[in-house]
Amino acid sequence: MPKKLIILTRAAVFCLYLSLLCPAEATPAPAAKGEAGRQHLVFFRGTPQELAVYKVRGRQDGPTVMLLGGIHGDEPGAYASADLYADLVPRRGNLIIVPRANFRAVLQGRRGPGGDMNRKFSEVKSGDPEGQVVAVLKSLMAESDLLLTLHDGSGFYRPEWESEQAGPNRYGQCIIADSARYTHPGGGPGSVKTLELEKQALAAIAKVNAEITEPLHKFHFFNMETAGDESLYREHRDSATYFALTRLGLPAFCIETSKNLPGLDEKIRQHNLVINAFLDLYGVELEAPGLYAAAPEFSHLVIRLSGPNGELPLALANGQTLLVKPGDSLEVLHAGASVQRGLLVAVDDGFASVMRRTLRADKPFSLTVRRDSRSLGQVNIDLLADPAAPSPQVSGQPATLYAAFTPAGVSASLDTLPGHRLVAELELADAKARADAEAEAARDAKSGEIVAFLLEVDGKPVAIKPGEELPVLHGSLLKLVDIRTAGGPLPKNVVMNLKGFVSRQNELRNTGEDRGATADVSRDMLRGHSAGARGEVYAINAEQGKTILAGCSIRLIRPALESVTIRLDGQTRVLRAGSRTPIAAGAKVELLEVALQGGHKLGKPRYTLAGHPVPERLPQTLTMREIAINLAVFNNDTLAGKVTWIPRQAE
Repeated sequence: MPKKLIILTRAAVFCLYLSLLCPAEATPAPAAKGEAGRQHLVFFRGTPQELAVYKVRGRQDGPTVMLLGGIHGDEPGAYASADLYADLVPRRGNLIIVPRANFRAVLQGRRGPGGDMNRKFSEVKSGDPEGQVVAVLKSLMAESDLLLTLHDGSGFYRPEWESEQAGPNRYGQCIIADSARYTHPGGGPGSVKTLELEKQALAAIAKVNAEITEPLHKFHFFNMETAGDESLYREHRDSATYFALTRLGLPAFCIETSKNLPGLDEKIRQHNLVINAFLDLYGVELEAPGLYAAAPEFSHLVIRLSGPNGELPLALANGQTLLVKPGDSLEVLHAGASVQRGLLVAVDDGFASVMRRTLRADKPFSLTVRRDSRSLGQVNIDLLADPAAPSPQVSGQPATLYAAFTPAGVSASLDTLPGHRLVAELELADAKARADAEAEAARDAKSGEIVAFLLEVDGKPVAIKPGEELPVLHGSLLKLVDIRTAGGPLPKNVVMNLKGFVSRQNELRNTGEDRGATADVSRDMLRGHSAGARGEVYAINAEQGKTILAGCSIRLIRPALESVTIRLDGQTRVLRAGSRTPIAAGAKVELLEVALQGGHKLGKPRYTLAGHPVPERLPQTLTMREIAINLAVFNNDTLAGKVTWIPRQAE
């Protein structure tokens, strides 16, 4: 059996197994061939890992595209955009939509209460409850032809540093791939398939940028080269896209809109532009979704109360308080709201769903209604002060809001009881969720850990890790580009400071910020600020006020010529630095190569023959003079060494 078919079969069996364990909220019969259909599956219902999946089948066969949003709970543009596609029926092709992969994170508005879920696709630690969610997501990927993971990133990605908010250490407004071109084993023996990820991304970007007028908001392609030994993003090997690409041979992209875009509507719109561009490239035809703009509203909860009076279905308006007797049991049947997807009813500040769970009123509590991380309102449950009073009663709102739902024979009191506030005892305790949130705050801080300083030496990009030292030749031009972190944003007011250098932007007021500035290391460095005795070592620090968060250094090295290779009379000769070589006047000498001691390379090569400039591109053909002449080698304006040619009379 072909490998991919085996994967799909296992995925189908696994999905069926999970569906039996966690039956779907709405699972219509599969559509017949040629008919559109929709399935709404809910896995792990009633747990903090509750997962809603929407499978939409088009009227015509075509590729299946998976949209994965909400893997990070603090990126609302991502999950709100994915949510819109669950209501569509494609004319051609199919969709698998997971708007809120990490529902608990979405509810808390945090990156991930149980750790970064996007770092769990290669391996999940034993006992991690998010492992079951990751397993479902992997099985859904195996059913797909394209994976798009949706995110909101900081700032605006640019291949080169432009400003504090626009540079290579930012993630907004880009399409990320783990490779520009990837070859994966195919379905049959000896077959392979090549995925042109960069070409696909650039094609989508061309479509999207044609719709964006603001230059700062235009998209760029970001190749993380995740598998490379020199990659600065090796942690991405644990991500959803890397798993899909390397294990399933699935083209996979991260879509990052900027958190700095003006408002949620614009984030959603730009996510939609990118999604639609990829759907168009893959031949999936559908109507563009409308823009979610109206704020969600909550009106009432329908509650079934079990007590001495039997089972009573009640509707409590937002803000009302239901008064019951100690020991009464109740169950939330429905939340009346303008939206249903992403809706949660929890106890107090908890993050576990209590829909259709039996709650015992042993003490006062509150039923809080949230849509994603936003609180929409609450209904309060309190205890009657007089055990002999009729139950239930309601207070806190005008009686007319409740009277239409009040069963016959039950009185409604408008008195607000003093004292008790709304705390609940729930079978599913949220103490662990709060502890996880605190741990995640610490992990968020670590995600802003500095992992590299980005530089350019004579126009060539270089990354130095904290604590490392970079050799730089005298005469080189050193550009300070940016500071790269492990994933989170830098703390506020952090500057990138090259000690011993004052850029023009800081001549009047030295803020220490050197990002974007270029230093000629032979001329611009102040020896008094060197860490070395001879003025050869200079620190590059990430500074927040007077605190140094991380640092690296550069060591200036004098370029020393080792040899010059020439071709003369059809023979190749290597001339050592300082040597004197007889050459016939008028002879044509081909300059082939210049080598420096220590294996260093000239960053800004410059050559002169008898004091006159020689084109720097090699090889070059030179003519011997009738007098002794020097061929001098420079790095920019710093002399590395020379060889001398003396005239030899022609025979």
